[in-house]
Amino acid sequence: MKKRNTLLILTALLAIGMFWVVEPLSLNPFRSVDVPKSKSEVNFNCVNTTFSLDNQLEDKANQLIDAQLASHNFLGVTAGLYIENCGQYVSGGGFCNKRDRIRTNDNTLMRIASITKPMTAIAIMQLYEKGVLDLDKPIQTYLTDFPKKAKGDITIRQLLKHTSGIPHYSSNWDALSFTHYTSLKAALESFKHKELEFEPGTRFLYSSYGYTVLGAIIENVTHMSYGEYMKQYIWDVAGMINTGLEEDGQKNKNDSRLYLKVGSTYIKSPKTDLSIIYSAGGVQSTAKDLLKFGEAILHNKLVERSSLEMMINATDELAPAIGDDPYGFGWAVYHDPKLGRIIQHGGSQPGASTFFSIFMDHNMVTTVLSNSFGNRRNAFSLSRDMARLALESQH
Repeated sequence: MKKRNTLLILTALLAIGMFWVVEPLSLNPFRSVDVPKSKSEVNFNCVNTTFSLDNQLEDKANQLIDAQLASHNFLGVTAGLYIENCGQYVSGGGFCNKRDRIRTNDNTLMRIASITKPMTAIAIMQLYEKGVLDLDKPIQTYLTDFPKKAKGDITIRQLLKHTSGIPHYSSNWDALSFTHYTSLKAALESFKHKELEFEPGTRFLYSSYGYTVLGAIIENVTHMSYGEYMKQYIWDVAGMINTGLEEDGQKNKNDSRLYLKVGSTYIKSPKTDLSIIYSAGGVQSTAKDLLKFGEAILHNKLVERSSLEMMINATDELAPAIGDDPYGFGWAVYHDPKLGRIIQHGGSQPGASTFFSIFMDHNMVTTVLSNSFGNRRNAFSLSRDMARLALESQH
């Protein structure tokens, strides 16, 4: 009898677990469900530009998104295109909530993952412009209790460029945090005593924890929380009214649920706590707001043009030696024969695969946000395809 009861309990727990993962059986990954096609909003009025945009571009952009959805490359996705002196296109398709069959729209909030990093880098450069920070002094100048390292002193410049030697996640499991930290300074306790991977300034190692340190510096020198500073000096200035930290326990009616892509199916993702990497990947936003972020950068609303040029100068970069794109201060810097100079950042974490690009030679911005982990390449491809589509409309 005991064995029978134990088996029944285990069976019930397994059933509950499967229900949680696949959500209602009517939407489980073994049944076909019609995915909502893209629905777009455009505001094009080109003046004094070589672009000539019309409804055909909107239709073709929607077709790009629908083709990705039809191929099961995304469960839910929002995408945007901004062209200076023309306007913008924003579209959403698929499900933001698979269980309740709620479609994604242009107001859906999604995790932006590491697109947070260029925002943090912009904040650092604002403080540099004000004379609050020196990029080349040891970080203990601003974080007095951060331990000195045997392999050498770390500078803000090295943190920005991922050459500090601070470790990244040791594994995919290490990237999953369920602990809430009250501040970024508190988050440092989880890794600040680890030894560096190498002498600072001698190699490139992408490190989200390095950007946590940058966030703690922002908090320490401004006497504001990271979220407060970003809202006042970046998001509000750019007009990003739907952007903020994914705060623990707070819900928004426009939040997307989180998913993991497994083959061509999507299962529910555990909700990780992002407070350990707020300044590296803890922000949620919309495609509309990210286009405003790009526009603000192009119009020098956030930092001076000279500061931006410092950020995207990758001539002394160490990253190409190990096969990465050249990396400046918070930006990967890339040159495409047709698309010209591009500054960009992508991101991946539970419930998110994202990509954001500014095409400097064309004053153009693209962004793609999805609500699942495992399709960052598709986000990159869609971002590039939209840019090429726009360039085809030039005359």
